[in-house]
Amino acid sequence: MSDQIDEVVIVGGGDSGLLTALSIDRMNLEIDVSVVDDFDRAVPQVGKSTFLAIQQVLHDSLGIDEREFVSTVKPVWKASVYFRDWCGNEPFHYPFDLGGNFPNPDEPDSLQGFYYFYETLHNSPDHRTKCEEMVAQGKSPWYFSPRDGGTRRYDNVAYHLDTERFNAFLRTRCRERGVSLVDDEVVTVDAAGDRIKRLRGRSRAYEADLYVDASGFSRVIKGEQSDGFREFDLPLDAALNARSAIDLSEVVPATVIDTGDHGWFWQIDTFDNRDRGYVYASDYVSEEDARAEFVEHCEGIAAEDVAKYDFTSGYYERAWVENCVAIGNAEGFVEPLQSTGLTANAKAAVTLANLLAGRGRVADDALRESYNSWVSRGWESIYDFISLHYAYADGDTAFWEAAQSIDLSDRMELLVGAFDRHGFDTTVDPVMERTEVEDLLFFRPRNFFALARSMGATSAFYEANDFEVSEESERRAAEYYGNIREQVGDHYDHREFYHGALGQQF
Repeated sequence: MSDQIDEVVIVGGGDSGLLTALSIDRMNLEIDVSVVDDFDRAVPQVGKSTFLAIQQVLHDSLGIDEREFVSTVKPVWKASVYFRDWCGNEPFHYPFDLGGNFPNPDEPDSLQGFYYFYETLHNSPDHRTKCEEMVAQGKSPWYFSPRDGGTRRYDNVAYHLDTERFNAFLRTRCRERGVSLVDDEVVTVDAAGDRIKRLRGRSRAYEADLYVDASGFSRVIKGEQSDGFREFDLPLDAALNARSAIDLSEVVPATVIDTGDHGWFWQIDTFDNRDRGYVYASDYVSEEDARAEFVEHCEGIAAEDVAKYDFTSGYYERAWVENCVAIGNAEGFVEPLQSTGLTANAKAAVTLANLLAGRGRVADDALRESYNSWVSRGWESIYDFISLHYAYADGDTAFWEAAQSIDLSDRMELLVGAFDRHGFDTTVDPVMERTEVEDLLFFRPRNFFALARSMGATSAFYEANDFEVSEESERRAAEYYGNIREQVGDHYDHREFYHGALGQQF
């Protein structure tokens, strides 16, 4: 069945719904876009962490002016995921400039030489990438460039976002661009099989050519359709969350991860607050004991200020069925390790809008199948990456013993085997089926190898070969990384940026 899309109604005014509205409106000027939600309801207070692609989505795809965004939303810049304590490993970073390590100058044309060097010197405090150094020094990516006559930014960063300011900003952009924000609550869905006929709110009814369910876990529309839900083999299903005020001088420009007895803790610093959470598995600990563990871990958090959220890791196998697309938590969710949620949903919104534009707003089975395939590969890619954290985990509680045995996909088995045979070497791509590599979507073999190595994964390749770095290589490396430390030392911290540098040209 083909549908000419002239009108879209989005249910849900959270971040995913508003980003979808902005995406469709920007790339399809002929479509009339409305968002229906109870806009008087409080915005959830969980701090939002993102990954690198959020910059491209917001400032390129959606055309949001960076200066206006920074001035209004006041983000904190995130340079890495910092595993301060992961199952007893030494602290390590998963930085956004993973490829920024200094290559072995003895073999300037050898890609493998880079990975010899990485293996020999990785995790040394004397050999940090610029992102890792920003975290170590507590710096933002902004610095003053006399040559450019103003403030400039190191590009390989993401955002920590205050949800209230971010959501308010997106609402304002929607209104400015002609997206209709309707203050109502959908209470009834009229459907004929899987096809949506109309939505009934408390105030009125809504009819459209395409309905978008962005209602979160309530799944107002998607719950009325018959579709298979693929549940991931992840035992975590609950999260505790609380906030405390901080000063900008205390900001840690990374998402900080610590291990708990039955899951893991996060710390996300925003402009005003330190957002903390505990993601845990309710099969292995009671809510009461999880709360006690959380409060003990987080200095300054009172038990009465802790909120609880429940979730299921998995996704609907068809995001787009008939004339309804589910997006955000309404479509699926993977536990929040590595902060994939908001950015992946934003990319899904842009992908949907681009597909509609590319097909002249004609939605047929081929278009739906194309979008559904992209979404499925995205979820599977995220699950693959998250599953690796547990495959190389350690711990003696019942939870951690169970976590180490979660299912790995065939793609992960290929990568684990490749790492064992070749070490940290992305030239293994050609020995894998191309479709397998493409299915990773959001992540590449380099991402997996770096994470596995940081977590202490062993490789027969390294056990059989003893690589050395020459004195000249060490001298040049010391100079290279010394320059990075000096450069980052000249960056503004977040207090300096917001209370002075923001007013300069950038």
